[in-house]
Amino acid sequence: MGEINRRNFLKASMLGAAAAAVASASVVKGMVSPLVADAADIVAPITETSEFPYKVDAKYQRYNCMKNFFEKTFDPEANKTPIKFHNDDVSKITGKKDTGKDLPTLNAERLGIKGRPATHSETGVLFFGQHTGVMPHQRSKETGNTLLDDALQAGVWAVEFDFHGFNATDNGPGTVITPYPINPMTNEIANEPVMVPGLYNWDNIDVESVRQQGKQWKFKSKEEASKMVKKAACFLGADLVGIAPYDERWTYSTWGRKIPKPCKMPNGRTKLMPWDLPKVLSGGGVEVFGHEKFEPDWEKYAGFKPKSVIVFVLEEDYEALRTSPSVIANAATGKVYSSMGGVSYKIAVFLRKLGYYAAPSGNNTGLNVPMAVQAGLGEAGRNGLLITQKFGPRHRISKVYTDLELAPDKPRKFGVREFCRLCKKCADACPAQAISHEKDPKVLQPGDCEESENPYTEKWHVDSNRCGSFWAYNGGLCANCVAVCSFNKIETWNHDVARIATRIPLLQDAARKFDEWFGYSGPVNPDERLESGYVQNMVKDFWNNPESIKQ
Repeated sequence: MGEINRRNFLKASMLGAAAAAVASASVVKGMVSPLVADAADIVAPITETSEFPYKVDAKYQRYNCMKNFFEKTFDPEANKTPIKFHNDDVSKITGKKDTGKDLPTLNAERLGIKGRPATHSETGVLFFGQHTGVMPHQRSKETGNTLLDDALQAGVWAVEFDFHGFNATDNGPGTVITPYPINPMTNEIANEPVMVPGLYNWDNIDVESVRQQGKQWKFKSKEEASKMVKKAACFLGADLVGIAPYDERWTYSTWGRKIPKPCKMPNGRTKLMPWDLPKVLSGGGVEVFGHEKFEPDWEKYAGFKPKSVIVFVLEEDYEALRTSPSVIANAATGKVYSSMGGVSYKIAVFLRKLGYYAAPSGNNTGLNVPMAVQAGLGEAGRNGLLITQKFGPRHRISKVYTDLELAPDKPRKFGVREFCRLCKKCADACPAQAISHEKDPKVLQPGDCEESENPYTEKWHVDSNRCGSFWAYNGGLCANCVAVCSFNKIETWNHDVARIATRIPLLQDAARKFDEWFGYSGPVNPDERLESGYVQNMVKDFWNNPESIKQ
């Protein structure tokens, strides 16, 4: 919109303050929304930029995905020493109790280990074992973690586990699943699994035949191609879609796959596992089997070199995430992961039928957040997640690489970073104290973070070892940082209020309070969320409400 003069700024500020006051008075949302939106567009207009909006130092190197919390679990070297946090005691920084520093010792005790903290591998196996249901859930007597709740999350994660290849923690190329074959003549199901590609498969064998037959679809322009592809992606199940140019910086420096070995299960079947499950269950300790690593070579594994990336997000269930850190919140994430593979696969098939190569990808292959930022879907927040204008961080990201040249979208700014500087709710709500409390993001140096985080880019530090340690203790994912986020709302006019607050000095101190006044999010303090009965009440509301709350 360009610059605004002082008079217009004062006018907009008064309009914004009035809008916030009206909103806090619980006036009918149909009257509130236009007023707030008009104020937000004047005070904090949405802008686009041609360049990547965050600083990337010349020393930046592509991320080695073998160093992320999940993959490092299966490195035998990570089982030799205690898991390491970047800061042993963050109370020295925050002035508040460090609720995460004892997690390595607590996790070791849950594995029957006394006298030392858990290793990284022990921590990860404790998480994976409970999350996948092969080890008993440690909090099964608590509201939100009962057998009923656990069965729900098992149901929603089942497609991701059984048909996608657990892409949520995998790193490509593509995915592998291990089904049990059936004898079509007798209908008998074998007890020994086989390995086949999952839905994130990179099988482009049909593309060349389409081209040889002269049937490749020719778009009139890159702009038309982008328009049609985005329409198709939404029709096939995506909630938000953007186009990013292929940028080598975000492709992992190493691809890899966990090495599985056969483990005999009590039901007589053999399960292929990346750790020795019987040994863990018998109290014999944790043993992991490492990785098979791959050089990132698009032409070798997918048959093409990407030109564009179709990036999309799927919304997570609002009601379920309010119950964080319960298993039901975990189910909200699993529901989306189980949908992502199908949507990615359908988009890939659509492109292949048009005569273009495609490589569907969930969390594997490359960094999702910077690609989503380039695709104009949102901004990177304090919690390390993509914040979209519609869903905030309440979503998951997937992508499809293609050799079809598409007109890229531009990165958009709508006040997220300005708000995150003032808010810090996600940092306060984190049970592990994994999220930085520093006011401003910065170009991280190696000394500012542990090895699971890539330095030399501008962001807030997030300690994934702390985060993963709480997930292990919790028996499943934690989404407190998503649940309390001021951009995590059903009605987006609340997000406009947040934008306004960052630009009006009189309102800045109250920026993080608006949604609390409206009754959103519940207590920020992680102990209070449980001790106050808030989570328990949200669990009851979830099971008693027959229909999900929709955007």
